[in-house]
Amino acid sequence: MIDPEFEKSVDAYVDEVWEDVVADIAAVVSHPSVADESKGCPGAPFGSEVRGALDCALGIAEKLGYEVSDDDGYVGIADLPGQDDAQIATIAHVDVVPAGAGWATDPYVMERREGWLLGRGVIDDKGPAILSLYAGAFFPKHNIPLRHSFRALLGCDEEVGMSDVHHYLETHDDPAFLFTPDAEFPVCNAEKGQFSMTFTSPVLEGGNVVSFEGGTVTNAVPGSAVLCVRASASELPSAERIDIEDAGDGVARLTAQGVGGHASLPEGTVNAIALLVAYARENGLLAACEEPVFGLLAAIHADTAGEALGVASTSDAFGPLTCIGGTIRSEEGRLSQTIDIRFPDSTSADELDEKLTAFAAQFGCEAHAMTKKPPFSVSAEFPAVQALLSSYIDVTGKDARLFAMGGGTYARNFACAVSFGPEEEIEDQPEWAGAMHGPNESACEAQLRQALKTYIVAIDRLMALDYEA
Repeated sequence: MIDPEFEKSVDAYVDEVWEDVVADIAAVVSHPSVADESKGCPGAPFGSEVRGALDCALGIAEKLGYEVSDDDGYVGIADLPGQDDAQIATIAHVDVVPAGAGWATDPYVMERREGWLLGRGVIDDKGPAILSLYAGAFFPKHNIPLRHSFRALLGCDEEVGMSDVHHYLETHDDPAFLFTPDAEFPVCNAEKGQFSMTFTSPVLEGGNVVSFEGGTVTNAVPGSAVLCVRASASELPSAERIDIEDAGDGVARLTAQGVGGHASLPEGTVNAIALLVAYARENGLLAACEEPVFGLLAAIHADTAGEALGVASTSDAFGPLTCIGGTIRSEEGRLSQTIDIRFPDSTSADELDEKLTAFAAQFGCEAHAMTKKPPFSVSAEFPAVQALLSSYIDVTGKDARLFAMGGGTYARNFACAVSFGPEEEIEDQPEWAGAMHGPNESACEAQLRQALKTYIVAIDRLMALDYEA
């Protein structure tokens, strides 16, 4: 139960600062901060746009009373001193996935509409980053001394490789406990393993496929894809979600519009690459040399459980494996398709690598594993984990339990960490309000307001706990 006087002050604080919170989210969203090491330079290892977003967020932290610094541009650091050496921390990220196609608004100009915020990063993870800063700032504003120090970390490479936290942990100690506001409520204390792979065809000489391009990143279901193939556009049958046009010189351009989304949450998505693979096979558009590789592509896109690939697996603790095709590219006569798998503790990355490499060979294709990360978990009985869970229950009044997920967060990189909101399913979500990693990414203001209150209550409870030195 929350102390009534404390709750009253928290509610008043949320009301007081909310317009500033919204304005600060908009300021950080305005930076198209897609991490790209090829654009890096000293102090900005992931490019100037990411550095701009980081500086914007650190400026907000400084305004709120934090002592700010950064780890060579890899991670931003915002500190509030405590009475002892133990450190409670949060970590959110200011980098985002590419905007992609299908937006009805400018992805980098946040729009406020009917109680929702729209823009790239409003929920993943710029909005939550601002919430974490305002949550910590509650305590000095109300002259409440912190027993332990509070550190809000701001990452810059979460969407690409998390090399930011690897760099940070080379020279900084793990906090006593950390949570990342980059997932769903209530508390995720277990994350599936992560595996990604690229399948590459042999050179397809004399084929009908001129080009095949789709998706922006491996860890997102592609919402759009384009296949150019030697065929008469006027003679091709129409198909749902596929536009067909004459590209000249006997080439037809097929553009598929699917429903994008995060790789770990494929339910409800429509893979644009899968639409074109099925169309090409069903309408006889392929030359003999292309049929084997499209057979492999068909298996990749047949389901999101890995059944057609022979790698389906599940466990009670982590749930089922998920598998999606992320990007496809054609270059120098070869097709390359990436996949993203989130797997339970009933299989392993090495087993997936072995099975999928052998499977690809059946179609004359090569396979190269890119990411191999084992499943991760923190004990459900750990007092800090229970403090977060009780905070959520007391603020929302909901019956809540810990859960495992397929998404990979910063938590897995720290000794003792979990993910803690702020996403939740919302009934009657407007049709124009999109999901993270997809077009029209959105966040419900009421949900964010409640999350801010939850984080303040949680930090207060974390401060009351003892931690081993």
